[in-house]
Amino acid sequence: MSTGEVDYSKTVFLPNTSFSMRGDLPKKEPGILEFWNSIGLYGKMLELRKKSKTYILHDGPPYANGHIHIGHALNKILKDICVKSRVLCGYYSPYVPGWDCHGLPIEQQLLKELKIGKKHIDDVPAFRQKAREFAFRFLDIQREEFKRLGIIGDWDNPYVTMSKDYEGTVIRAFRELLEKGYIHRDKKTVYWCVSCETALADAEVEYQEHASPSIYVKFRLKTPPENFGAQADGNAYIVIWTTTPWTLPSNMAAAVSKDENYRVLKTGRDALLVADKLADAFLAETGLEVVKGAIVAGGSLVGLKYAHCLEPHLPENRRFERPVIAADFVDMSAGTGIVHIAPGHGEEDFHAGKKWGLEIFCPVKEDGRFDKDAGIFEGLKVFEANEKVSAALKSDGLLVCLKTINHSYPHCWRCKQPIIFRATEQWFLKVDMLDLRSKLVKEADGVKWRPVSGHERMTSMLRARPDWCLSRQRYWGTPIVAFYCKACGKPHTDSAVLKKIEERVFLEGSDFWFSEGPEKLLPADYKCGCGGREFRKEKDILDVWFDSGNSWYAVLKDSSQLPVTGYRLPITDYRPHGHPGLPAGSYPADLYLEGSDQHRGWFQTSLIPSVALHGHPPYKTVLTHGFVLDDKGRAMHKSMGNVVSPEEVISKYGAEVLRLWAALCDYSDDVRISEKLLAGPVDTYRKLRNTVRYILGNLSDFNPLHDAVAHERLPEIDRYMRARLFELSARVEEHYSNFQYRPAIRAVTDFCILDLSAFYLDSLKDRLYTLSPGNPARRSGQTVLYDTLMAVLKMISPVLSFTAEEAWQTARKEIAPGLEESVFLSDYPRFDGAWQDKPLLKKWERVMRVREQATKAIEELRKNGTVGSSLEAKVIFITSKEETAAFMRENEALWPQALIVSECVLETNAAAGELDMKVTQADGGKCPRCWQRKKDVGSNPAHPGVCARCSAALSEIANSGHK
Repeated sequence: MSTGEVDYSKTVFLPNTSFSMRGDLPKKEPGILEFWNSIGLYGKMLELRKKSKTYILHDGPPYANGHIHIGHALNKILKDICVKSRVLCGYYSPYVPGWDCHGLPIEQQLLKELKIGKKHIDDVPAFRQKAREFAFRFLDIQREEFKRLGIIGDWDNPYVTMSKDYEGTVIRAFRELLEKGYIHRDKKTVYWCVSCETALADAEVEYQEHASPSIYVKFRLKTPPENFGAQADGNAYIVIWTTTPWTLPSNMAAAVSKDENYRVLKTGRDALLVADKLADAFLAETGLEVVKGAIVAGGSLVGLKYAHCLEPHLPENRRFERPVIAADFVDMSAGTGIVHIAPGHGEEDFHAGKKWGLEIFCPVKEDGRFDKDAGIFEGLKVFEANEKVSAALKSDGLLVCLKTINHSYPHCWRCKQPIIFRATEQWFLKVDMLDLRSKLVKEADGVKWRPVSGHERMTSMLRARPDWCLSRQRYWGTPIVAFYCKACGKPHTDSAVLKKIEERVFLEGSDFWFSEGPEKLLPADYKCGCGGREFRKEKDILDVWFDSGNSWYAVLKDSSQLPVTGYRLPITDYRPHGHPGLPAGSYPADLYLEGSDQHRGWFQTSLIPSVALHGHPPYKTVLTHGFVLDDKGRAMHKSMGNVVSPEEVISKYGAEVLRLWAALCDYSDDVRISEKLLAGPVDTYRKLRNTVRYILGNLSDFNPLHDAVAHERLPEIDRYMRARLFELSARVEEHYSNFQYRPAIRAVTDFCILDLSAFYLDSLKDRLYTLSPGNPARRSGQTVLYDTLMAVLKMISPVLSFTAEEAWQTARKEIAPGLEESVFLSDYPRFDGAWQDKPLLKKWERVMRVREQATKAIEELRKNGTVGSSLEAKVIFITSKEETAAFMRENEALWPQALIVSECVLETNAAAGELDMKVTQADGGKCPRCWQRKKDVGSNPAHPGVCARCSAALSEIANSGHK
């Protein structure tokens, strides 16, 4: 039979699999989601690990008021990788998603749709029902969007902050904190949003650049000391600097530092007083020409009186002299060293006012307009009043200088408008009560913070944070259960009364609070200490951060005692707290994982009640990720046209690419995304998929139950790959356990690209393609390929969940029907200790150096056309070293396979280096079947066109009846 009569391409065993080269992920992924749903995958994952050690990641609830954004996607994908990797590695790790459903954003959206203001809500229960429907609508939308990302969890039974049992738990936490003495009602200055007309907590405040007036104002002293140097017909003034002129109608004092010196500045007949250290900066800023006068000790100024700078424009009852006081917060960093004090409009001012017995005066109403106590400014909104205040000061000759500055200023987290401080009666959780602040810092010290900088960030915030303002002047939220005596105004929070209402909330929800009168909610014989029997209810609701901050109580604590009930189902039994999908011992959680902004949000608002009520944090580890920015490092805004939505990425590339992007991010810092930046994950995905496809294709005739070769019978190169696989598995497991998802997936991709595609798979081709199907050398290679496939699919499954499942199902259909129903019902690949062959790995470091040297030399021949591929090459090793020669001889059978060449020979030469190489075209003819050059091509008359090895293979194939 002549060569020309035989098509030898039909006699080799090329890869064959239904696993396609193109991922076509947007079309395939929904089918995989349906498969997971049809087999009840989440429940089976938990059942598989029900007797294992638990690992609880507690989900921070996103807000149910819109479609998910790319930051949501990053957060949920990271959580999913964590949970899936824990389950894979043997943990019982349930994932219960949650939603934050109360609060201002939903309320504002409804008011906008209804085209009414807050004060025009007549039927509060009906309004709350509309809010509930709104939240449910977006909860359902977001749930489907999260599921589309491949997130596995208890989606049918999430925790929801507007559910009856959740609201009941929040009211219980409020009652218990009251009983322990942490919660009080008080008049204090709080952040106030005049647009939303409500108090805000520290976590609801964002700082943005803002343009404000910068003014220097003179306060005329009533009886200045003689050494001030004012002439008889002149006046002496202290000078203050402020960027909030609108607060001047509320001025009650001026504060100096008793430890600093102040300089008299003579200007004409008058004298001005500023801090000596700031005098030159003040003169440079204002351009005044003065003569410097006496130095005055700050302490000597305390007790002086001055006339209010707006006295002629204020009502008669507000025209009284104000004192000069001393305050520790007065510093010499800017201004004049004299601070205008308005106790109704500032935290430090408030405390100074309390210390010095000043009136806590606040003539600003809920909507940010001045009342009648502000005189001519009545009816003006505070920020509008800046201009009129400045004009009045100028007309009275008290305005020294007016400019505009850009500075960081607090804004409302929701409406993005600038906010103010406003003194009002509110409910507060006092962080210094019962030494709570120091306990919080101490307990935070025991938490594992990832990254470690989170520890300092949290503790510094705890040390500096104000009392927590719990009350909100809104309707959509958990009510503050309290009553007020109409006769004396005293607040009533009787524990027995609150507990009865709490139990009713567990059964009915909290809407009844807004529809029933106090007479139905209080015992018939209830009365105040003053004798009063008529009461009014508290109208305010609790801060939504108090809602979500008690999720550990509502979801984690004592969950084993609870009946299984969906969030939409009515609860017929009294349910104290907890979630049915979580085991006993879920509190404290093993992990809280959220964006870095939650140090001042959920991490902190969860820590405070947990430590106050139970003495320890609700979490053992806190892991944070950064924000998602565009490719230029800018925040995403619709107005800038740089928003990348999850839906946009999924529709073009599939959720898998988004998951891979998230895993490859250095999420400890802010991360970036764009069409251009997704090219990297797309390319990585393509390479991984092609590797998996190639392995699947080469296992099409392999049955692991019957064809696998025992480890001790594997050729050395195959045992080397098993040793590498052993190393990889241990390294990836460690990365997953330490939340190092980027190194984990990089280790797998590097193994696939460098170890497999660039070396092992190439070296295997000859065995896989040309040897007879049952040849032990071929089965040996397939054994290692099967091990590798199983390990790689399991290791990538937490990240590339869709692809791992697709390949797993292909393997079940084409190779191993006995595989687990899903890759997520398998165990992490932990191999026999015999695979960990460190001496072999050490040896192969040297082998791979030889290979690298040879590959460079072969490439030169390829470039000049001497050989078409490495299989046509012959490598001549030349060495002067006996040890090197011995190493090369000992492994002579290995070199052609490791280097993927036709022939290797060794020569010794005293003039050579440690190892030189010469590459030529191999001797003999080119075998049309295996493409190697062999001297024995045509030596077998039965198969005259091929080499002896291929001839033997063809005979084996013919004898086995294989086609």
